Amino acid sequence: MPAGVLGAGFDHDGDGDVDLADFSDFVSCLDGPGVDATPECAGIHDGDGDLDVDLADFKAFQRAFGRIGAVQVAELTFTGDSFHAVAVDCPSGSCPYYGTPHWLDQNLDGDAEDSGDHKYPVAYIRNTQIGISGLEFGVVPADLELEDVPVLGTGPDGMVWEGTGTVSSGVLVVTGTLTSDAPLPNTVVFYDTLDIDWQVALDGANFYPSGTTRNPVYVTYADPMGQRLESYFYIGTNAANGQDEEQPAIDAIWDEFTDLYVLNAHGEVLGYYRDILCAGDCTYYTASTLVYYTYSQCGGWADLMIQCLQTQGIGGSQFITIEPRTDGTIPDDCGYTPSPAAGFLVKNYQFTSGDPGPCPTYPFRFNDPCSYYGQWPTPDVTDLPGIPGQDNENPASWFARHFIVKINLQYYDPSYGAGPFTGTTDQATAAWEWGAIAGYWGIAESSTSRLGVRRDVPQIRETFFDQ
Repeated sequence: MPAGVLGAGFDHDGDGDVDLADFSDFVSCLDGPGVDATPECAGIHDGDGDLDVDLADFKAFQRAFGRIGAVQVAELTFTGDSFHAVAVDCPSGSCPYYGTPHWLDQNLDGDAEDSGDHKYPVAYIRNTQIGISGLEFGVVPADLELEDVPVLGTGPDGMVWEGTGTVSSGVLVVTGTLTSDAPLPNTVVFYDTLDIDWQVALDGANFYPSGTTRNPVYVTYADPMGQRLESYFYIGTNAANGQDEEQPAIDAIWDEFTDLYVLNAHGEVLGYYRDILCAGDCTYYTASTLVYYTYSQCGGWADLMIQCLQTQGIGGSQFITIEPRTDGTIPDDCGYTPSPAAGFLVKNYQFTSGDPGPCPTYPFRFNDPCSYYGQWPTPDVTDLPGIPGQDNENPASWFARHFIVKINLQYYDPSYGAGPFTGTTDQATAAWEWGAIAGYWGIAESSTSRLGVRRDVPQIRETFFDQ
């Protein structure tokens, strides 16, 4: 930095800057209190005129040098009674948790972006205090030996951490656990980064900036449950930010699904049957595979909503299966062994009028898009652009069953962002069916496997929710 007035007495080489060359020369003169400096060192670096070059002079030089790196935060670990580790997104049912330290700046350049550095996410429950342990700073010069060095951290929302540490061999190690004097807000909070500005007083009295740690912190509604993958925290906490009651938090999380644009913690858009028409070709059907591979069947989307609620500590959600009714409401098909509908078609489809097919109860000839069944030369059912799903304007629409979520007597369909469906179970089922179902398919001939379709009858509830 330009020497100016502040550094006028420290520009040893006279180049107009107080830089690393001057710092090197200062360190060579730093002998400590009570040790008389050489005339050359005293003439340049003895700022207070006491004939030695000591920490009081180092304080002045640090200001002149203008670099935070003289004392720079290197690492810390979050802890505390309400601390919860966050798991790495992975496709399995058992994903590893991010390790410690949660902040690591190995080269002391003021960020955690370089090779070997990291800034891991953590989670806390609202209205609780954040603890910090394993707090260390890099210190230059490396030969300083100090005890009871005050350390101060200032974060958002009035949170302050105070402690002391010992300097030895170029490292300031802070003793014990520092606990924020103020609690977190009493709401769900999404800190994209919780910035803590650190200051250190090497002389025991005068604090100087010593770097900023920046970690993603997810503050949840209640005690997290479930797998606790990072994307579950990210989606739920980001959506429910500012909420302090359960139902508004549920509503806010649901709103994140309704625009059909959901991002995982890495900024990737999540999709429903992306570029896939056959359920059998999509082998991802859990929330963990969805956030990792970025697409899944309906089961993955129902699971994702449940997991996002659970990481907020909101339990009681149920995984609901929807299938065609098997109680005689839907007539049997015309197969060798007649049976009720095997599945349904999600809107939209065109049904061509003309000669009826061979099966009176399933009169429209249908060729399934996966060719699992026999094919008609001239089918009567044409797939049209359908109901948009998550990141997919025309998803797969031929299924044996579908999965949604129930919580607090309301039904939600995360795959399509549809709902909530309310009222009695029958009323909710009828509302879902009226908005979603075009028809039902079954075997149309006793001697072949070709399919027929019957249209949905709006006045009759022909599907059922299993809970």
